[in-house]
Amino acid sequence: MGKTLSISSPQKNVTSSAVRSFLSSDIGQRYTSRDRFYMGTRFIDEIEHEGEELAKQVFGAETADLRPLSGHIADLTVLASFTKPNDTIVCVSANEGGYPGIWKHGIPSFLQLRTIGFPFSKENMNIDTDEAEDVVREKRPRMVIFGASLFLFPHP
Repeated sequence: MGKTLSISSPQKNVTSSAVRSFLSSDIGQRYTSRDRFYMGTRFIDEIEHEGEELAKQVFGAETADLRPLSGHIADLTVLASFTKPNDTIVCVSANEGGYPGIWKHGIPSFLQLRTIGFPFSKENMNIDTDEAEDVVREKRPRMVIFGASLFLFPHP
């Protein structure tokens, strides 16, 4: 007989009052990035580091990652569902304030996608729509992603 794996979804988990108290604090809605992309997270970084060291000890593990599920999972799900290896996507470059997780060394590299940055106007700090239209028509990407980590103005 084969083994059965039972997976419980998060909405069915019951947590202790201590965990609920911790998650209802401000820190319950924060997370950080390993490359220190987000600023002002020094204390959360320290808590994560100490927690990961403790988890490695408790479980005898070589690695541990305490970061919560986040937008990365949503990004991975969407990109994996609507693209295939070697497809092209257009998005805001990480150098222009785009989200690093959707740029070249993020999820697209894992899924073997080609990324093209929107033509970007440093003067206006925004996407150059005329040039972007030309790039989209010429390259015919599988997906065009409007989003960024640093929004100064709404994308046109």
